[in-house]
Amino acid sequence: MIEKSTKNHTIKIAILAEEPLKWGSGKHYFPVILDGYTWKIKDKSYRFETEYIYDTDILDGKLNISTYDVLLIPGGGVGDGLSIVKGFKSFRKVRKWKKNIADFIKNGGGCVGICGGAALITGLSTGIDSKPRTLVERLYNNSSIGISCVKHYYNNLSMPIFSLFQSKYPEQIGAMAYVFSFAPGETENGTYIHSGGVPIDFQLHKDNPIFSDISKDTERIRWWGGPAIFIPKNPDRDVKILARYPKLDLSENKNTKIYAWKYTSGIHGIIRGMFRAAKIIKKENNSLRNLLLYAFFLSGNWKKTEKLIELDLSNKPCMTSEIYPNENKGRIILSTPHPEYMIWWGGNIEEVPDTKNNDMAHGFHKWKNIKPLSKTLADELTYTWWIVRRMTAWAAKIPDDHMPSITKEIIKEKTQEIINDNIYWDGSLIDQMNNI
Repeated sequence: MIEKSTKNHTIKIAILAEEPLKWGSGKHYFPVILDGYTWKIKDKSYRFETEYIYDTDILDGKLNISTYDVLLIPGGGVGDGLSIVKGFKSFRKVRKWKKNIADFIKNGGGCVGICGGAALITGLSTGIDSKPRTLVERLYNNSSIGISCVKHYYNNLSMPIFSLFQSKYPEQIGAMAYVFSFAPGETENGTYIHSGGVPIDFQLHKDNPIFSDISKDTERIRWWGGPAIFIPKNPDRDVKILARYPKLDLSENKNTKIYAWKYTSGIHGIIRGMFRAAKIIKKENNSLRNLLLYAFFLSGNWKKTEKLIELDLSNKPCMTSEIYPNENKGRIILSTPHPEYMIWWGGNIEEVPDTKNNDMAHGFHKWKNIKPLSKTLADELTYTWWIVRRMTAWAAKIPDDHMPSITKEIIKEKTQEIINDNIYWDGSLIDQMNNI
């Protein structure tokens, strides 16, 4: 833990890096945002240090408060992938994995969960008097570590293709429709970028150190299929709402609403997807470990329906903080949007043409008319990185008046690597699939 008696404090962060389904994540953003970052307040200096941690490390007891101050759980292939895998709660290793994370927080460690990382450690609510129905909903609910008093909320959630209700109720894919199915977006001046999800102007609460000194009432943060947060009426601890979704739901906004697409090709489409994936892997000299993931993206055909994807996120909490109710006061901060990802301004989502060869790899929806990006991308890529730093600092029990500052970023070498690999589309299908 941080040595409170010294003026120089190092905050040690374990970044959960396990991607069990070989589905990628934004975990590589966090060392760039956090590792080596320093700031000074009054007579004290702070510095972040990060390290990846994997399932085997957690099972071996490496996650403890003598080694780390904070566990950071990214979304995507980490948080969402683990939400599915750890939903099989009867396995002994799963129970031990959960217990070791819970013990870390009970002993005073901090936890930051982002999007799927927030879903991973909390139970699932699908509405009042409603129980999880689909397999994915049940797994997300079962993955809960039992350390948080809040739940994450989806009105519907299912994985594309594998939903038992796909043929009759394609809209029950829910927010996952915003995760897997975007073609590269286009700016007004013809630049193509990877643009899944939606940049949203979230409503801020200012009775907390994360947003207390920001002059605006809203902040634009990238959302990519995350849930809302459900807070019980009588929580057993101090819980604060840090931000909320807009009052106008994404599915009611003409610029951000999308429609459900229905998979129509059964097992034959999946087999064709396997052959297509194998061909691409051979051509690109890619790893065979991506075979199933690429086949998932390349299976088709899909047909557009007139059924709207209804999210029911209006005005619901999207970011919360809580303090575990024992003498060690471990801190948990959950964010369903992604402050590590770039944002943009303007534009609207359009459905792509419905042909006989639609698949997730090529996308069903596309951002058009995005405002031209800044020359270095600093205005878009690093726009909310300060939120990541403040969430992490708060979870590490840094004093409320010692939060990192809100500063404009300078594009450095490691930041440029993210831009080259994750922002601009190079025109290839393999680059598109690697950035879904």
